[in-house]
Order: sequence, then C-alpha cells, then structure tokens
Amino acid sequence: MNKYLIVSDIHLGDKHSRADLLLKVLKENKAKTIIIAGDLFDHHNLHRLNKTHWKVLSKLRKLSKKCKIIYLIGNHCFLKAEFMSILLGFNCKDEHIIELKDEKVLVVHGDIFDIYFTKYKWITNFIIKVYYLIRHYTPFADDFFKLFKHHTNDFVEKSSDIKQNALNYINMNGYDKIICGHTHLPEDDCKYINTGSFGEKECGYVIIDKKGKIRLTKIK
Repeated sequence: MNKYLIVSDIHLGDKHSRADLLLKVLKENKAKTIIIAGDLFDHHNLHRLNKTHWKVLSKLRKLSKKCKIIYLIGNHCFLKAEFMSILLGFNCKDEHIIELKDEKVLVVHGDIFDIYFTKYKWITNFIIKVYYLIRHYTPFADDFFKLFKHHTNDFVEKSSDIKQNALNYINMNGYDKIICGHTHLPEDDCKYINTGSFGEKECGYVIIDKKGKIRLTKIK
C-alpha cells in the first residue's frame, strides 16, 4: 500500500469535472493517507453536483473510515477549514507537511503563490461572480470559458510566476520539495510537483509509495 495519494482541483459541480476518472483513481490506488490539495468543489451551490459527483463524496466518506483523509483549503473553498471539516467529515487545514526519510515536503493548494490572485483578490472575486452570472443565463458559456481557460493557463502561470514563488518559499523555509495544485497543469520538476486537475483533458495525481518515492502520473 502507498503512503500517500495526492489529488487536487476536482471542481465538483462543474460539468467538466472528471469525477468518474477520480473514482477510478481512488479505486486503483490504495493509500494510508489521501490528501485533497484544494478545490474539491467548484462553487458553494451544491445543487450543481450530479450523481457522479455525489458518488465521489460518498466514496471519500467510506475511505475516511479505512484511511486518513486530509483536505487542504483552496481558492474555490466557500467555508473556512473548521466548517469544511464538519461538512466533509475529515480533517481540513491550510497546509500539510510530509516527513520522508531524507526529505521534508510541503503540500498546499498553491493559490498563495499566485500574485494575481493574492494581490488583486477583489478583481478575481468579481470575475468569478461575472462568470457564474453569465453561465447561469448563457447556454454556451461553459464551452466558451473552457476554451478561454485552455489558451490562457500557460500565460497565467508564467505571468504570476507561481512555480518560482513556490520554489522561493520552500528554499526560505527549509523544505526540500513542494506539492501543489491550482494551475491545473501537472508537472514534476524535481523540487516543484504540481498534481494537475480533474477538470481538464489531461489530469494528474501524485503517489508517494511505501519507500518514499514521489511519482506524478498523468492521465487523459
């Protein structure tokens, strides 16, 4: 059995969430600890969850009786950690530190390294509200925003320098590696590992096996 299974950015409630794929990953990858590194939900309106989305929550509840589940707060979270813990039924917090044999690994959602999100949070919140308003009244809004996001993800990541900010942070704070999500782009660059998302064509998740080896798996 693996030590850890780490996933992020599932965005339950979004029609593009690949909840069925996550269920398959949860079934095929047994772990002592599962970490969901933020953005399990896409929005506070739980009426948007379909049958498969509810199956994910049910599966996580069942798994929480057999293994440890940790939820890390992301930028789409609509409740603080203590209230998310009550809603989900397992431990919720802002970050988690994994102590391996020769490495100290920080796990966070990653939005704290997004300077556009942190510095201009009010603009981000305004854009999100406009997005949901348009999506409510426009049948093809989801497809448009999905296409827009696909073409801007690389630009957003480079311009906000999320990766470099994350590396600077762990270097200054004595961590050896960081595992995060937020950008939806799965990547393994030695010290910086991004889990990717379960809301894109290319998804990803991270396994830490019983020997402490960290492995990113990309799936389509």
